[in-house]
Amino acid sequence: MKIKTLTLYLFAWMLFSASFVLPSVLRAEAPAIEPWFQQAVLLKSYQQSYDWLTPWEKREIRTQSGMALVVRLPVSENSETAGSPTKQTLHLLTTAEMVADATLIEATRKGIRQPFQAKLVLMDYAANLALLNIENLEFWDKLRPVEWTPVKSKKKPDPNNVYSLKIKSAQEWEMESGTIQLMAVGHRDVSDSWLPLLKLSGVSKSGQGFPLLQDNETIGMILDTGSGEAKAMPAEMLLEFLAHAGRYPYQSLAHRGFRWRRLPQRSTADYFQIPPEKPGIWISRVFPHGTGADVLMRGDYLTKIGKWPLSHDGKIQHPEWGLSLFDLLFLDQLKVGDSLKLSVIRDGKSIVLQTRVSAYEEDGRTVPLKRVGHPPRYIIQGGFLFQELTLNYLSMWGANWRSRAPIRLRLFLEQNEAVMINKNNNIIESTSGNKTDESTPRVVLVTQVIPDKLNIGYQKLSNAIVLEINGRQIQRLKDVSEAFLFPEAEFHRIDFLPGSDRLTVVLPVAELKQANRRIKQNFRIPKLQSL
Repeated sequence: MKIKTLTLYLFAWMLFSASFVLPSVLRAEAPAIEPWFQQAVLLKSYQQSYDWLTPWEKREIRTQSGMALVVRLPVSENSETAGSPTKQTLHLLTTAEMVADATLIEATRKGIRQPFQAKLVLMDYAANLALLNIENLEFWDKLRPVEWTPVKSKKKPDPNNVYSLKIKSAQEWEMESGTIQLMAVGHRDVSDSWLPLLKLSGVSKSGQGFPLLQDNETIGMILDTGSGEAKAMPAEMLLEFLAHAGRYPYQSLAHRGFRWRRLPQRSTADYFQIPPEKPGIWISRVFPHGTGADVLMRGDYLTKIGKWPLSHDGKIQHPEWGLSLFDLLFLDQLKVGDSLKLSVIRDGKSIVLQTRVSAYEEDGRTVPLKRVGHPPRYIIQGGFLFQELTLNYLSMWGANWRSRAPIRLRLFLEQNEAVMINKNNNIIESTSGNKTDESTPRVVLVTQVIPDKLNIGYQKLSNAIVLEINGRQIQRLKDVSEAFLFPEAEFHRIDFLPGSDRLTVVLPVAELKQANRRIKQNFRIPKLQSL
């Protein structure tokens, strides 16, 4: 009886002890904070963007707080930093959103109250990445670069537990835990780019530029957080960015050169002579840049990228992440410059196209996507404010601009092909695949009329698309200033696309110069032209 009682007591004691011991064994130990005092710094940026409705002015200053990670750029013999491999090759890595349109960037180290002024070295707005430098060598004392490690896929044991920093104040640093939901392909709307991203849950107190840790190794950088979720750029993409940043000229990350969709309907398959049972994706539009842009055509049916067959949903069997969108190949399988074969069905025939993996490039589009760091381009003549249609301008209608901006302007963005409007008001689609920013036609419009006695009767005109000035076709903003050099007799004539408040306006040549001086003075406009 005593032996049974003793056994029961012993068993109870073991259960009681296990309740304290087992959780500490099962729960992954949080990474140490101290090493990050030498690998991460706090950032504060003062940002002032341009006002695209009154393009000679700027909007109010706003501030953002986040973090930057200490990184080392690869050093080559031709690199400008090859002379000193210690401090000069160190930079700060953060998000582009943290420093876009910044007039001042301050970096603060743990334990040092006085902030250091940072300068923007490189910004890839499409990838949401930026590189900073600080000239004061005292700042870099005892700092060391982050060592990057590829994220563990679901095939490896216990891959989902991750950590990031949680900053209560400049002096109070802690860790918070979360989990990896999946490796996904994220779409960045402002640049129309698709990049591999880690989607996280539980990470909500971190912010832009914070590190992402797995098994005490750095596997990525947080891009944004909110509502208990976060997105992070995986280490493989960050390493690719740093490798490209060490070369001149800089080349962005690998990217597809087309937009695709499932076969919309059987009639589409019949028209393009595509077997509907054949897995693949239908190319609905070819970009002026990116992988395949030089060889693909609208209507092609893409069935295979390299050795990877495509499903009807654009998915491939990734060696690490399983069934995923094909853009995930740019994470670790396809690098800029790699030779690549694309298998397509064109005009009912199966063909193989030879191309190279290409990078994302700035716009060769009719309606340029959002740009930062560049002032708006405009021309004022007789109070008529001429601008090119851009995403920046459409965004002036606020967060809901997709429903609030004028529909005729939104349609140009949604189509966003390389198009021209001729004198008979016909839209002509360009057949050229790759275009430079200088050669691409733009949509030029009179966004508003600044009041003056010269333009009485026209002052309610707004968002009118310009076709011709003085009989000369207007395809980009610089055409406006050239066309005003050739008036028709005593008047300048401006013709607009039908649907505008007016089809034609005329301005007297003799009074134009005086009106321009008057408008500049009355409205305190620094200059009447910015190209």
